Amino acid sequence: MLDKRYLTLISLASTNSFTQTAKQLFITQPAVSQQMRSLEIELQIPIILREHNKIRLTKAGLELTKFAKQTELESQKIITVLQNDTEHLKMGCTLSLSSTILPKFIQQLTTRSNVVTTKINNTQHILQNIRDGKVDFGLIEGNFNKEEFDSFFVQKENFICAANNQITATSIEDLFNQTLLLREPGSGSRNIFENWLAVQNYRSTDFQSIIEIASPSAIVEFLKHNRGVSFMYESLVSKELKSDQLKKLDLTGFHVEHPINLVFLKNSYFKDTYREIIKSI
Repeated sequence: MLDKRYLTLISLASTNSFTQTAKQLFITQPAVSQQMRSLEIELQIPIILREHNKIRLTKAGLELTKFAKQTELESQKIITVLQNDTEHLKMGCTLSLSSTILPKFIQQLTTRSNVVTTKINNTQHILQNIRDGKVDFGLIEGNFNKEEFDSFFVQKENFICAANNQITATSIEDLFNQTLLLREPGSGSRNIFENWLAVQNYRSTDFQSIIEIASPSAIVEFLKHNRGVSFMYESLVSKELKSDQLKKLDLTGFHVEHPINLVFLKNSYFKDTYREIIKSI
């Protein structure tokens, strides 16, 4: 388990207040200050900056907090594993993958009854859940910080322009008079598309109108019954494409594949476990 000073640091990082930290930990305010000063002396680095009766963590303090949080989360998990003699893994998955890859992923993990899915949300939410220890790893299609997270490659997915059957276009410029159906901020699919647009020196606001919809399945239904376009993984609309309910537009210069990864915290003690999961798929 972590030295109590690091637990105090974790609390202080969330409150930026000696008083609130003392209340959270049921200790005195001078005790909080003393613990932080003790850490600074021991490590010989500044952790706290005091400005006009306010405090904030230094860059070193923030990095130390990140290390302390991961150490505490993983130490608690290790103790749980040792106590129960089994691993109980919590998995997250992004919305775009929840109806395509996830069912097959779960089906092939039935022999590992200790693997459960607890969170389905967009990429940024799943990454935050990993940071907070709410899930152990996540199936992610969006981009992530490789200095903070480690990963194992799962597979590549085609990323396409899906459209109502009434729409014809050969370039992205041909679509700017159309309604763009876009996932919410924080979505991996949205980031992939907007990053590609930026490389072309365009923005999503170049489209005539934008409708934000958080649910990929709702976007598919909207496309089927209304004029509009969206950019998504081909597997999400494979049935609709085969039945001619929707069409795939082959746009000049738009050839995007994106990796799907199993993502977890950097330097995780359970890295070998995650590797074995990928091998079993």
